[in-house]
Amino acid sequence: MMTRVAVRTRLSRHEAQVQTRERLVDAARRLFVRHGFGGTSLRDIAEEAGYSQGAFYSNFPCKEAVLLDILKRHVAWEEEQLDAIVGNGEHGAEQVLAALGKWFEKFETDRDWSILTVELQLHALRSPTFAKSYSRFWLEHEKRVADLVSQTFARCGKVVPVDPAQLASGLMALSNGLAVQESAKGPPRIAAAISLFLESLLAAAPVPNERTC
Repeated sequence: MMTRVAVRTRLSRHEAQVQTRERLVDAARRLFVRHGFGGTSLRDIAEEAGYSQGAFYSNFPCKEAVLLDILKRHVAWEEEQLDAIVGNGEHGAEQVLAALGKWFEKFETDRDWSILTVELQLHALRSPTFAKSYSRFWLEHEKRVADLVSQTFARCGKVVPVDPAQLASGLMALSNGLAVQESAKGPPRIAAAISLFLESLLAAAPVPNERTC
């Protein structure tokens, strides 16, 4: 009787590099949350991921590059999620708001990202070089969120009462700030607070026609 032997596929050079990069990013994210950006060294990240410092430098020029990579990955995911909710033409205004309220619950379970947001902001204040890259990317993200805010108000038959970029910035600060604050106090109640804030703004916003949210 012949025995079938499992053949392990050898990763290509590109696949191996992608895998190494993913593990380094995951390790850095865990350590930045656990010890802070300043309390984590390149060696810590490499060892946590199971690699040498040489492997780290083959993928990233410095520790700041990993922090920025984490930001870009999360923002891309966040924008994709929000775009799918707000841009769903099959849903009415009430369904969109309900879906957003459900999505806001992620701030109650993904406290790590809120901690990382604080780390990003603190490091940007301390490092002028990093601040340039961070600010440039974050402003682009705010513009995208501002577009989504405008779409949300339009779906509800309302006009944004202030500059959409300012409102987007406020919502983002409120979301991340509450995530850190409420988690420290006890069981988080973040989704309800953000939804209440958004719904209050919608209720007070001017109506361009007879439709209401």
